[in-house]
Amino acid sequence: MKTIVALFIVGIIGLSFSQKSFSQDKKSRKEKQKQEFAETLKLIEGNNYMFIPERALPLGGGSFDLSSHFGFLKITDNNADSDMPFFGRAFQSSYGNTEGGMKFKGEMLEKKIEVNERKNSIEVIFKVSDKDFYKVRISIFSGGSATVGITSNNRSFISYYGRISAIPEEEEEDE
Repeated sequence: MKTIVALFIVGIIGLSFSQKSFSQDKKSRKEKQKQEFAETLKLIEGNNYMFIPERALPLGGGSFDLSSHFGFLKITDNNADSDMPFFGRAFQSSYGNTEGGMKFKGEMLEKKIEVNERKNSIEVIFKVSDKDFYKVRISIFSGGSATVGITSNNRSFISYYGRISAIPEEEEEDE
């Protein structure tokens, strides 16, 4: 009987120590998330970043793996440059048009940045008028993961899942 009581007491003491270390791990994880969010926010406010898609999610269903770094969306100053694949329905296309992706380059119109520090998320919304009119919504989360949704006048809606990162220096020099 004494051995059972002794084991019970040792078990309770062990659980209290593991609970304490678990709460410290949770605090350090939250601090790390806050630091990652602050770094991401600084990158977004600097207006010099790019989105690399990993997966395309067209409106009609299914998803397409883009893990071979196929496509990009660059944000520099007040301009957006996109060259991402499109999988979906085109409502209207000009004769002889060979560009099939979500390709546009132009000044961002009606740009808004909404920061939600409680959820560690950032929303960037803007419009671009090139050969078509595009409305773009970038949802950025802690750690740099992001989704991009693009609405076009001549194509169905498509969203992409991927990562936000700084533009590599060799690409900045090319522009």
